[in-house]
Amino acid sequence: MILKSKIRDAFVDLLHKKIADINVELEAVRESATAETKSSMGDKYETSREMMMQERNRLGSQIDVFTNQLAALNTIDTEKKYTAVSYGAIVKTDGATFFISAAVGQLSADGISVFAISGEAPIAKAMLGKQIGDTISFNSKPFTIKDIA
Repeated sequence: MILKSKIRDAFVDLLHKKIADINVELEAVRESATAETKSSMGDKYETSREMMMQERNRLGSQIDVFTNQLAALNTIDTEKKYTAVSYGAIVKTDGATFFISAAVGQLSADGISVFAISGEAPIAKAMLGKQIGDTISFNSKPFTIKDIA
């Protein structure tokens, strides 16, 4: 199994990229709002201003979510060894590899596809406390735990 630190770092990098992309979008919305302010009058101005405010709020909420996910990832001790599935563990099953951390999604690290999932995810809850060799059933599909890191 690949190093947990590489997997965590890959997800941290992904979140930093997402935050940077949203900041670019936020700047575009700000510039658009400034241009709109200079050229619009009346109801059209108010509607445009409200739409831009909603977009800024939506983008701000996304940044908050990604920032919270980063904080969750940064609390994980990548040196800790696990004998049972718990928060911070990387769990390799016969179907997929999961990083019990934050609901960031999927990426490939060192050629291995890994799903970063929250400890609150239904499949994570089914795996919690299980050990190598245990089998869980999720969505009527069995998963056997092959390795825990």
